[in-house]
Amino acid sequence: MTPPSSHTLALIVHGGAGARAAPEERQARARAMRGALERGLDLLRDGASALDAVVAAVASLEDDPLFNAGYGSALNAEGAVEMDASVMAWPMTELAQNNPLAQAQSGAGAVAAVSRVRNPILLARAVMETTPHVLMVGAGAERLASAARIARCRPEDLIAERARLRWRNYHARRAHGTVGAAALDGNGQVAAATSTGGLTGKLAGRVGDSAIIGAGTFAHPLGAASATGMGESIMKFNLCQGAVGLLEEHTPMRAATRSIAQLGNLSGAEAGLIMVDRRGRLGYAHNARAMEIAYYSAATGLHHRRLER
Repeated sequence: MTPPSSHTLALIVHGGAGARAAPEERQARARAMRGALERGLDLLRDGASALDAVVAAVASLEDDPLFNAGYGSALNAEGAVEMDASVMAWPMTELAQNNPLAQAQSGAGAVAAVSRVRNPILLARAVMETTPHVLMVGAGAERLASAARIARCRPEDLIAERARLRWRNYHARRAHGTVGAAALDGNGQVAAATSTGGLTGKLAGRVGDSAIIGAGTFAHPLGAASATGMGESIMKFNLCQGAVGLLEEHTPMRAATRSIAQLGNLSGAEAGLIMVDRRGRLGYAHNARAMEIAYYSAATGLHHRRLER
């Protein structure tokens, strides 16, 4: 890897928007959020790409049962795990640039309804870099994991006891958490990544915004964004693409705040959004009861925040 150039490094990570975390989980969640941020930031400081950083940060949270992604994913109505994830980078990765099969999808990849891969964000990246497609689902996506040398697992290996308890009581408390990240690297690449287990008690086969480029994840020369919240509304309003478009005239903080307000006003849906622009400025907003973030930029330093209403 080459050392960073003149661009400002920036990375922001979210752990989902929704209900407030249980008091006994807050310290552990904060450590995990900071750990994910530091994992991605170390890569950026060593000259890795923004894509490397967001994938590493999200994979770190996928491995933690406190978050609704990867191990610890919410269970559907049948008590099974079905996960969604997506990545997008701009400009396109060097691997994709040199692969004619991958050029058609413009630096984006996603998977949906997968249940045999511990880190679906790695599989989403494999879709981006090794196929001509953007979105792959179910067993077909899982077969790609073997070809891409991504470790597979049994579906039951993804079920954490915390998720099982939530499923038993989902009528009282429906989880719609997600994890995600957005980054700018030293060479000017921006990237975003998002991963989720979806809604507790969802119908089998339901796909949310985390697998949809433009809705749950988006990257563009203006910046990158990752969303969390009520996926059906986020998809209808193409939340991330719309928010990134606002960066032409607004700061990331203003763009995020305005986009979440519009979504809430028009649909009543709860959501959260994190963003980074091509200047390394960060933005975040939510209208849920809580959203947890960790972030770094030259202007802000390294921080963890639990945002509550």
